[in-house]
Amino acid sequence: MTALDAKTGKILWRAFTVPGPDEFGSDTWPAPSGAAIPRGAPIWNTPALDPQLGLIYFATGNCGPDYDGSVREGDNLFCASIIALKAKTGAYVWHFQEVHHDIWDYDAASPVVLFDTMVDGRPRKGIAQAGKTGWVYILDRTNGKPLIGIDERPVPQEPRQKTAKTQPYPQGDATVPQCAEPQLDLKTGCIFEPFWDEPVGLQPSGQGGTNWSPMPYSPDTGYFYVPGSIRTSVFERFPRQYRRGHVYTSGSQEAAVHTPLAGTFTAIDSNTNKISWQHKMPYRMGGGSGSSVTAGGLLFRGEPDGNFVAVDAVTGKLLWKFQTGFGADAPPIVYEVDGEQYIAIAAGGNSIQRSATGDAVWSFSLKGELGPAWWPPTPPPTGLDLGLYWRIRSGLLSIWPGNGPEGHLGEPSEQGAHGDRGDR
Repeated sequence: MTALDAKTGKILWRAFTVPGPDEFGSDTWPAPSGAAIPRGAPIWNTPALDPQLGLIYFATGNCGPDYDGSVREGDNLFCASIIALKAKTGAYVWHFQEVHHDIWDYDAASPVVLFDTMVDGRPRKGIAQAGKTGWVYILDRTNGKPLIGIDERPVPQEPRQKTAKTQPYPQGDATVPQCAEPQLDLKTGCIFEPFWDEPVGLQPSGQGGTNWSPMPYSPDTGYFYVPGSIRTSVFERFPRQYRRGHVYTSGSQEAAVHTPLAGTFTAIDSNTNKISWQHKMPYRMGGGSGSSVTAGGLLFRGEPDGNFVAVDAVTGKLLWKFQTGFGADAPPIVYEVDGEQYIAIAAGGNSIQRSATGDAVWSFSLKGELGPAWWPPTPPPTGLDLGLYWRIRSGLLSIWPGNGPEGHLGEPSEQGAHGDRGDR
């Protein structure tokens, strides 16, 4: 995280998301050696600022290599964490790690949300983040302590993956399923189930839950509005040597054969972390489709099938729908010009959600005269045939043999930054 002088561009301070030797958190990583030291914790999202507290907040990505924990024993701070720094100096203030020693790509990609609330009759300053795990993490932004309980629970172990003994479980409701449905010829499990040399199908996938999609908050309803994706991912590990400038995931996750690619859109009560209402969606919502809530009690949401909709923020009742012609996978904005209110959304599609791509921006007002566009192709409802996946995988591994000291060529170039290619 870097702070720049707005007038000159001069770097004022720089804070690193992985500790150096002897710094706080360094004991959560292996001791340095002559070998390449895996790291991670990138920042996917825009930070938030509390000028009264003088603090800046952001969430961090996963560790590297993504799917092989054997080379990075420890909790691996500050991967998959919410972090608070002093805005003027970049000095560390507090952190909360959502997933210890992440091997599932359960990083914190959605932006944090600051909100004020009442707890036991007292005003509290809150911060929340919608995780890929399917939970909303609700904390006190002054100190990083949970506003609603978060329990450390024992989880299944795989010693070869150096798995963490416990993981944080927020009290309340998850917005997506956290166990994969049984599948023929495939081992399946629930959240935090480890894997090694046998592929395992799990929910949530490494795409969420909630991936990059932002989560708004309404002070009028007290609700967070959480987009979520439902996908069973087949996780597997295959060791890779680190090569500078090359993808370094040491594994992959692919959508299990004919399993649903669906989603949810959920109103979570900030006072209980429980579901107030939920829409079951035929498409994934957590990879791009954000929303905006207004003081008039309306919530506007884009959807992967091109629809731009308005719903009642209190009840979730659908009030209005408009077809944009492409995947409406962006959060709408609300603005005013000469006293007139407008709402705008970009409709360009999203590769993760496999919605129709295009290049359109729609702006709406009560005086609008344009009609809707034609319906675009809809995203696929299920994953690729797994047999084809295994044939592709076997072919790739025959070309890229892995850990040979001379013959290793790095990860397949087709593999995405998260070691998978969306719904394949």
